Amino acid sequence: MLLDIFSSPIAFGAQLFWFIVVALIGLGAGISAIDSKKEFEKNKKD
Repeated sequence: MLLDIFSSPIAFGAQLFWFIVVALIGLGAGISAIDSKKEFEKNKKD
């Protein structure tokens, strides 16, 4: 079924959309992880 969706004419737009969504989620998770790590280290020093 997924193969049918991605082989349709709107496949490129759909793939691009999902790529952007996944990239933004990954970026947000990465930033959150870095931020929480800094916060944890700051609390550890005090």
